[in-house]
Amino acid sequence: MKKNYLKIIFNSLLISIIGVFGIDYFFHLLFSDPMETLSYFLAKMTLYFVFSVIFLSFFNLKKRRFLKIIFAGIIVSSIWGVYYNILPQIFHYYPFGIPLEGLTFLGTGLIGTGIAFGTVHTLAFVTGYYLTNFVLNLSNK
Repeated sequence: MKKNYLKIIFNSLLISIIGVFGIDYFFHLLFSDPMETLSYFLAKMTLYFVFSVIFLSFFNLKKRRFLKIIFAGIIVSSIWGVYYNILPQIFHYYPFGIPLEGLTFLGTGLIGTGIAFGTVHTLAFVTGYYLTNFVLNLSNK
């Protein structure tokens, strides 16, 4: 079966835009303090885009789609967490100026904030994937 890479790139772009700016941005806007910068969201969108291209290129989503999408969301969320939270702790460099200790998700503390943001970042990928498929299926009818 031949892959349609143009379709994969387009789907990946939609997944990253919907996931990061449609879901994640509003969770940060409503629940985190202080608000992240635009460069933070652009960097996250880039990671989600590249990850989505790789994911859609290599995985067959005909069987166990939901589990694969959840697992992919956890992986991309973990990659972002390592880049944005763990590496800065090790190297004392914060790429966007706000360390995880400086953020709070409804005042839940460091562990609660990490878990909440990990869950939201996973949901951003999963929701981005399913909304992209929903929108594209509507346009094909």
